[in-house]
Amino acid sequence: MSVVSREYSDDHDHARVMGFLRETYAETGSLENWLPPRFENNGRDMDPGIRVWERDGEIVSLAIPERPLRYFVQLHPYHMGLYGEIVEWVVEYCRGNRGEEAEVGLSLIELEGNSEKERVLRDHGFTRGGIYGIFRIRDVGAPIPDYRLPRGFTVRSVVPEKDFDEIASCVRQVFGHGEWFTREILEEIAGKSIYRPDLDLVVVDEGGKIVSFCTFRLDAPSGITELEPMGTLADYRSRGIGRALLCEGFRRLSGYNPSLLYIGGAANTPAANRLYEVTGFTERYDLYRWEKPI
Repeated sequence: MSVVSREYSDDHDHARVMGFLRETYAETGSLENWLPPRFENNGRDMDPGIRVWERDGEIVSLAIPERPLRYFVQLHPYHMGLYGEIVEWVVEYCRGNRGEEAEVGLSLIELEGNSEKERVLRDHGFTRGGIYGIFRIRDVGAPIPDYRLPRGFTVRSVVPEKDFDEIASCVRQVFGHGEWFTREILEEIAGKSIYRPDLDLVVVDEGGKIVSFCTFRLDAPSGITELEPMGTLADYRSRGIGRALLCEGFRRLSGYNPSLLYIGGAANTPAANRLYEVTGFTERYDLYRWEKPI
């Protein structure tokens, strides 16, 4: 039976896409497709604009927009021959929905190193731009360093009804998010299948103020875990607080027997890279923007 494509339907397809992403990672170990925690966290917000390709009722590929002119392709490696068709669909779909602007820039995001995909993109008029994002991987079997918090600080699990307003404020300060980032966003994340209260952690000072935070988002069927977000308020950095917090998270996560631990949007500053290295996130993979005016 031939491969056919259609619009994505969240009610019908969400669980099937999660299964597809789990299966392709289990078969390949590749980071080219999204990992389940990312789709669980973001997929429901991206319909419409998602396109599904399937064969005999089984999903073999998806085109997913992170935003209207930025797309990711999820592709089973046995169906690499579909890639050109998918790229053409993305180009035509975005061209038809660009509005009144005479020309806009379209980006496809791909992990570095797949020469076949890169050839197809160049054949379709795309050129490689800058780095879009960085993966960091920690070996789940690696020893956990015994980093300790400075005197006066404590790690504890998040209490959502008590902490979410303060954590949202911390996230805005650390990442420069605007006032749009509120407790409601954290409540939405906490309602997803990847959320575990005991893996949502903060460090507090003697007065109970939250000074550092991190969340391990666990996809239980696969054991794939994303560390997102994590950060420390500026006045409390360079004291070893972040690394001690992460190591407590590693200890808790080990009880779930994770298969993979990754950071999907790793920072690329000297301080962040030092933190990744000393806590065991030693593997790095780069995602690039492939750009085309349409």
